[in-house]
Order: sequence, then structure tokens, then C-alpha cells
Amino acid sequence: MSKVSNKKTTWHLVNIKARRNQTTEHYVQAIEKLYHDDPLICFPRGGKSGSLKHVSFSEIKDETGNPNWIQIELLSYTIVDPEAFYSKSRREDVIIDNWNEDIVANKKETVLYFIPSVHTLAVRCNSVISLNNVVFYLSKALNIIEPEAFDVDVIKERDILDKILNAYAVTQIYANISYSNHGHSDGFEEAFDNKLREMGANRIEFTATGSKRNPLNNDKDGMLQSIINLSEHNGYVRATIQSAEDSKLEKIDSNEHPRILVIPQIVNNICTTIYNTIKGIFN
Repeated sequence: MSKVSNKKTTWHLVNIKARRNQTTEHYVQAIEKLYHDDPLICFPRGGKSGSLKHVSFSEIKDETGNPNWIQIELLSYTIVDPEAFYSKSRREDVIIDNWNEDIVANKKETVLYFIPSVHTLAVRCNSVISLNNVVFYLSKALNIIEPEAFDVDVIKERDILDKILNAYAVTQIYANISYSNHGHSDGFEEAFDNKLREMGANRIEFTATGSKRNPLNNDKDGMLQSIINLSEHNGYVRATIQSAEDSKLEKIDSNEHPRILVIPQIVNNICTTIYNTIKGIFN
């Protein structure tokens, strides 16, 4: 009989995409190498660094013989400078001799869950290490162990992208995107996606400006829709829109609208529940 916990959890989802060799085995090998090499990544703000504490692999394998899920324990901490201590009572600098450089301070840790078969990572919405820092760590670390090989993007809320597409007028758009995995698009979007892939660029930036009288969503070739759809899993867009004919202009940044996955209950264990839920969405 399954053990059920009715504790609701909420998650952000991150698309980890290999630019080459998009196989489940490659993703598993990348995480193994990441844990083995354990590159130290300095976060952009706060003076902290990140590295891995532990990685565990599901004993249950998928149809390709690879683990269903990978549990990743990520650390954030401050590297201590032994020459930067200060005594408040004596009001003087203190230098600690023979400091063990392996000791760090202000440690925080979070647990991430990666489903390699759909290259999707789950991050708790209340993670003590921010979503931005998780993405920053993985973007830097994965491309250190395998240079220029991975894109790491937060999956965006579909409703906010549809708001852009369904606007009365789109007067400005900026997009930062990469191509998707093979087979994830069709029609003009597939042709556009394939063209981006053929270009060989790691990331593509796109800027266009129109007006209320000549909005960008008057295009007949579907380019705007293709760019916005690709950005859901493979980047982000910033747009200025007029929702209705009598509406004021409104700015939208899809970075401010990450997709939130709500898991209402845990069945048996958190790893299996996340695996089944994410596979059900993206398989």
C-alpha cells in the first residue's frame, strides 16, 4: 500500500539542455562529472560561493537503463579570509595563524531533483538558495566541465506568454533564446527553430520595435509567436503590449513569471512523486 502525505509543495522548473548529444545518458554523465570535479562557483552577489555536497542516483532505471531521478544537494557558503578577523572588545584586527582553508562559514543548503530523461530540474519555491543562484551555479559549473555545452533556463509561466500573444498590440519585444530539443516544435516554429540550430549560435538575442498603429503582432509569418513559444523553455522575453484597444501600454518581463508546479501530496517519497509528476507533464 502506498504511503501518502497530504503536505502541499510548490516548485520552480528549470530546463537543462545540452547543445549537443541530447541523450539521457549524457545528462547523467554530466551530473556525475559535476560532482566529481566539483568546480567552485562564486555567486554574483552576496560574496558567497556554491558547490555540491552530495549527489544520489535512483536505483530504479528507465527504459534506457539510466536512473529515473538524481537528487542533488547544493551548498552556498562564505569563504573565510583568515586575515580579515576583527576583535570588537580590543578594537583591533586579528590574524589567525594556521587557518584550515577547508573550513567555510554561513552555510546554506538546498536539495534539487533532476529528471534526466526530460532534462528538467525541480527547485523548491522556498529554497534557501535562490532560484537565480541555482541557475547561475548550474550554468557556470556545467559549462566548466564541458565548455559551451549547456543552456540552463527557468521554465516560464505559459499564461504570461499567452498574454503577450493575445494582446491587441505588441509594440516592442526583446528575446534572449536558444533553440529547443529536437522534436519539440512543428510548422513554422520548427523551421525557425532548425534555422537557429543551423546557425550554431549558443544564444540568440532579438529586438524589434513597432507602434500602436503598426504593432509587431501583425506579422503573417508567425515569427513573433515562434520566438515567444521558444522562450517558454529556452530563454526569456521582455515585451511592451497594449492588452485591449483602450488599454495603456504595459511592460512584461517573463523572467518575473517562472512556472510554479504545485504538488498537492507526496506518494511514497518525494523523489518518486516529483519524477512521476514531471514525466507526466513533459513526456
